[in-house]
Amino acid sequence: MKSDHGLSEAGYDKIIEWARSILPEGNRLKENFYAAKSIMKPLGLGYQKIDICSNFCMLYYLENAEMTECMTCGHSCYKPRTDRGKTIVAYKKFRYFPITPRLQRLFMSLRTTEYMTWHQAHHAVDGVMVHPSDGEVWKRFNNVHPHFSAESRNVRLGLCTDGFNPF
Repeated sequence: MKSDHGLSEAGYDKIIEWARSILPEGNRLKENFYAAKSIMKPLGLGYQKIDICSNFCMLYYLENAEMTECMTCGHSCYKPRTDRGKTIVAYKKFRYFPITPRLQRLFMSLRTTEYMTWHQAHHAVDGVMVHPSDGEVWKRFNNVHPHFSAESRNVRLGLCTDGFNPF
């Protein structure tokens, strides 16, 4: 609800406070957004925030992490500080979601593992494409990389930026 409706943390906390008031004593609903978010941390599905140029020229990451101006357009990475603000705030941030822990979680469940390896077990009908593994590109990849395609748990990924400019 929070992300779907653009709720602030305070708004989310108020809804949780109301929900807890109508639930019976001893309920296990977390008391606020921070507590609810903390139960996700052990799942290993966190993300890393990376500052980016406001014109999408570069990422302030690794060797560029200490830079304060874009090396391409010269725009400042950070908003000017106010008298109140002690911390520096980037104009834009990129959230990096590491894929490895997410893929590992998919293979932890027998139900999802079955779907993750389905491409190896299903029988294709000539002329009918029901899965990308029935396509010519997938078959060509299998021929070029037979060692990779022999293991059914190997994952092939496609990239869709949906309008996001990675550069």
